[in-house]
Amino acid sequence: MSASSELLYPLAKVSRNDFAKLCEALWEWWPCADWIAERTCQHINQDPGCHYQDAERLQPFFDFYRDTTAYYVPELTGGSSQVVKTHDDLIQIIRYVKCHSNLPRLQLMTEYFAAYSKIEFRGMISSDQDRAFSLAVRVMTMLHCSARDQSDGLLESGTQPTIWHGNMSFNKFTNFVIGRQSLLHFGPHGSATSLSPQPMFNLESISAKRLRSVAKLKIIPTNDLRDHLLLDKKKGTVAVYHFASVLKEHLKAICDRELREGSGSPVQEYSHLPKQLILETLHTLQFALFPIDWKSQSILRALVAKEKFDPENCCVDTLWRLDGEELIAYEYWGRRVMDLYDELENPTPRGLLEKWMERKSGARYVMMATLAGVLIAVLLGILSLAVSIFQTWIAWQQWKHPVL
Repeated sequence: MSASSELLYPLAKVSRNDFAKLCEALWEWWPCADWIAERTCQHINQDPGCHYQDAERLQPFFDFYRDTTAYYVPELTGGSSQVVKTHDDLIQIIRYVKCHSNLPRLQLMTEYFAAYSKIEFRGMISSDQDRAFSLAVRVMTMLHCSARDQSDGLLESGTQPTIWHGNMSFNKFTNFVIGRQSLLHFGPHGSATSLSPQPMFNLESISAKRLRSVAKLKIIPTNDLRDHLLLDKKKGTVAVYHFASVLKEHLKAICDRELREGSGSPVQEYSHLPKQLILETLHTLQFALFPIDWKSQSILRALVAKEKFDPENCCVDTLWRLDGEELIAYEYWGRRVMDLYDELENPTPRGLLEKWMERKSGARYVMMATLAGVLIAVLLGILSLAVSIFQTWIAWQQWKHPVL
């Protein structure tokens, strides 16, 4: 990469050492030296503190980080200075947000740039500073985020970011960015029911194989947690947030924090994604979309190979299910699960024939169809009468002129 390109895209290059620093900032563990050096670790089974396998499982997240930061372009206006020049700068912002996660965004940014800015801070937050914090939160939560109505320059086409308002802390942002929807309670044997007048159904009834075979829906990957299980009837797609390895790391960090709190040890104020949200998302992946049957697992392996789904989804384990904390309802994804169930019960027409039949199924076409049926019946009756007359005439001719 040329010098001009490095200035334009300062985060285009990323090393395993940068990934190691990222793991330490997010989850407080450091990959082993063998992983950083791209060697096979010789102490995986002997050293319980070795995080070689953890780092290996997070490869989809590292790919996400590389893609997200690669095209970050500083937004320099009015003589402002570039905020993020290296990955260390971005990771430093992540650490600061974690340590001060109860401060409102505006205060958080003001204090950070007053303390750490390498140039004189004038008390005004620039667009580039806003975008640097939005990028840090994007990495921390895998949620599209921006200040006010500002685009962060990293969004896919048609994707709208969530606004992290200046008077809202990071902890409040993560707790409210995905609202609780209609409750979906679990019954015996994997059944589920909502408070609305809707029949009980089995979670496996919305599995990926049924979404494809019955509703003719295409499963597409998304790296924005807000879009998980989002149904697009027009395009015929269901978005699936598939980064199970990241969710499990967040869950382990939450459990470690709760253990430290229970023992009276000091802990940071930092809040990961809500535990209920993490548990629900993992539950939808393992027990609803991809249950343990041959066809579902075959679809999952194909998605891993072709759509770059997280291979961690193929690991059939329930270690992430916490003892004494049985998941009894979907608080976040209940509405979307019911949307998928409704689509399976009443599929949207996909093919040309199905769409034509749908257009012709309106009430105004019923009379036309009935009239057409009557006309066809009359025509068949006339034809039958003509055939009968002809047969009678032939019989009369044979009687009148017998063949000797």
